[in-house]
Amino acid sequence: WAAAVGGVPVADYFAAYEDEMEPLKAFDRALFGGSPEELPDLYRECSPMTYVDDVRAPVLIWAGENDPRCPIRQIDNYLDRLAERGARYEEYRYDAGHGSLVVAETIKQVGIEVYFVQRMLGMTQD
Repeated sequence: WAAAVGGVPVADYFAAYEDEMEPLKAFDRALFGGSPEELPDLYRECSPMTYVDDVRAPVLIWAGENDPRCPIRQIDNYLDRLAERGARYEEYRYDAGHGSLVVAETIKQVGIEVYFVQRMLGMTQD
């Protein structure tokens, strides 16, 4: 991969489950067939955090500071691990939840994604 972009991602299923609202916990239990306590191996297998040490491409992650669906702590865990490894990453945070209904913010996010990918592919002078 030349680059990766994660928009409001689940990055650490264990931390996400701990921090999310009860309806989302119920959704995860239905999706996985149980809780992380009941199925730790499955949650670990499905969690991007499990594979963070294999990431070689530059990563852009954008997320809402107040996201109840993909809580920010689990994203911070992932970014902290990338930083510990000295991996190349960028982040963009906005003051909202899982998404923004403000058109200007949505346009800004798309612009950030496109500019990041262009830079990683050597399509800009930066």
